[in-house]
Amino acid sequence: MPATSAEVAVGTAKLDVTPTHPVLLAGYGHRVGEYTAIDTPLWARAIAIGDDRPVVLVAVDNCGVPAGVVAEVRRKVAAAGAFDAERLTIASTHTHNAPTLEGYGPILWEGRDTAEQRERVTQYTKWLTDRIVEVATAAVRDRKPAELSWGQGKVMFGGNRRVMKDGKWVGFGFVEKAPVDHSLPAMFARRDGKVVAVWTNYACHCTSAGSENRVGGDWAGFAAKEIETAFPGANAVITIGCGADVGPQPSGNLDFSRRHGRAIAAEVARLASMELKSLKKAPDVDRRVIELPLSKVPSRDHWVSEAKREGFEGRHAKRMLAQLDRDGKLPTNVPFPITVWKFDSDLAIAFLAGEMTVDYAVRLKHELDWERLWINGWSDDVPCYIPSRRVLAEGGYESDFSMIYYAWPSRFDPSLEDLLVSTVKQLAGDAFKTAQRAPDADLFLVPESAVASMKK
Repeated sequence: MPATSAEVAVGTAKLDVTPTHPVLLAGYGHRVGEYTAIDTPLWARAIAIGDDRPVVLVAVDNCGVPAGVVAEVRRKVAAAGAFDAERLTIASTHTHNAPTLEGYGPILWEGRDTAEQRERVTQYTKWLTDRIVEVATAAVRDRKPAELSWGQGKVMFGGNRRVMKDGKWVGFGFVEKAPVDHSLPAMFARRDGKVVAVWTNYACHCTSAGSENRVGGDWAGFAAKEIETAFPGANAVITIGCGADVGPQPSGNLDFSRRHGRAIAAEVARLASMELKSLKKAPDVDRRVIELPLSKVPSRDHWVSEAKREGFEGRHAKRMLAQLDRDGKLPTNVPFPITVWKFDSDLAIAFLAGEMTVDYAVRLKHELDWERLWINGWSDDVPCYIPSRRVLAEGGYESDFSMIYYAWPSRFDPSLEDLLVSTVKQLAGDAFKTAQRAPDADLFLVPESAVASMKK
């Protein structure tokens, strides 16, 4: 049955992706061995929007779904003829309590795992790939006419984690009066007045459960469960915004995860009761892959010296030497996919790869109309952290050491910020230029020093 002018075809599905065999987890470099227990199940949730050529989003409870897995999912979807695979986007909730996947953060386990453990990671990766294909296809098959609407609220548990001294990064903590994005966009699909699907997003690391070697969905998992309890029969899709340098406050155990999940669900319920903005047609899709420039790549002599070190630095250097021996060079750019869905001029949704630092949300929501803009990170690849120009100048984990985990040969060149922002603005188009109304003061908590940095 085709949708009427006031309706859009919407389908939804979810599948359990909790590991059924021992496997290594991603997220924390100090872990040893495979998981020891399962606290909560993991899910892959999908939503499909549109009649003839639907767009499909799959959100996976995982630390990061790398480009190789995304490509294999699209290959299988195309081979099956299920739908246009180029209109599929795969995001992760970035829970740090889910299995690591082949290609994700390669230095995290390299040299610390066994052949048997690597094989079990391969098994889980292949199984998850098939489950993503299955859930995406099921959502497409589930499409029926629905009323689609969206609104934007806020929750406040995310706090900037970059502790500074004399303008330089010194560690992790909770930093007040530092950049955050407290906005909580939410989309609802209703049939006969009943909510059948919810999609919401928050810009914060999914790390409130602590770093024990246990499986779970963290606050995103609890948020989805609470939303589905509030709206029986609905499917709750959770994605993450530009929260790479934002952490849940407080954090450290499952009780905090539940608390943060309830906060998300309560705000979603409040938004559901309000007058929302109607979306009357499926979105147009624009996608582009850009090359983010790295700074000067060190010479072979540097890697020979670094390879003598212990730990992650030494293993990283050995990998760089092996890559030099194989290819004769090291990469100087990082491929970075960007996708923008545009629901006429009513809403633009940007999907950005990688662990996006919050400055990108703040800048884009000042240079485009923040009231009609929704930004997701961790989408279609997780090549590494994506620091802003300010974070690069301050240094620290997100700009420097994290590049070792992700096996890149150097930090980024500061020009990456303007390239990335300008590309998103081009894909969004003139219809989404800056609004006349400024954001609420507590929605984007931005110190004057950060604003000055963004204007340079």
